[in-house]
Amino acid sequence: MTEEHSLEEDFQAWEVFKNKESSRWIFNKLEVALRQGLHAGPAGTAPEKNGEYISRPIYNLYGMSIGAEKFTYEETMFSRIINNDIVPPGHFWCEWIDGEHMSIDYEYTGSEWRTRSVWVGEHYSDENLTKFKSWTRVENSKAISAIDLAIQTPFDVLFSHKDLTKKINVEMRGGHVIEAHYRWGNDPFDEYLVGTQVIPVWDNEEAPEGEWQGNLHEDMEKYSASGHLTNIRRGFVIK
Repeated sequence: MTEEHSLEEDFQAWEVFKNKESSRWIFNKLEVALRQGLHAGPAGTAPEKNGEYISRPIYNLYGMSIGAEKFTYEETMFSRIINNDIVPPGHFWCEWIDGEHMSIDYEYTGSEWRTRSVWVGEHYSDENLTKFKSWTRVENSKAISAIDLAIQTPFDVLFSHKDLTKKINVEMRGGHVIEAHYRWGNDPFDEYLVGTQVIPVWDNEEAPEGEWQGNLHEDMEKYSASGHLTNIRRGFVIK
């Protein structure tokens, strides 16, 4: 009998799924993009057309949008991009997707997968993809259901391991999955009602009025990623 795991972080999920070839690709964000037919490629290759793109690490078990940057590509930049000037080694480029940034948690209840919570995130600007301005809880019906997502190949694999985890989180933009996780992402705020805003407080910013909630971990080093994040989150205000 397979042991169910209580997964809270991606590094824990990796230990559980690293030997499962059919589902391990979920950790690979380049694969997530390519299997949806998005125009994407690894560092050292160039897009086939001009336009707006995003550069991100292929693997990022830490989260917090480390290394994510939007850029505009033109064919005159071909030499630069294939020489890792724009997209660093270990990263990939992908066509830019417009639309709401949505975080959806799914839960297996014992008989079916159901939508647990849906939050919509807003950035201050596309120039800083780490720094969110707010997250707002919306109706569960606003997001794609687990059933609909499961039948849209290839993401059926997400829901095929309920013996290992009963928690799934998916982040989407413009109807496309940008990353998926074998754990929840919204659970610290699930007690709050639809319409609630969670406002991250960054660096030395003064917190707005509202209910204060500190970071989920006391160790602030977790939120600087040993210097890989330039904006440090101090906590949240709930409105």
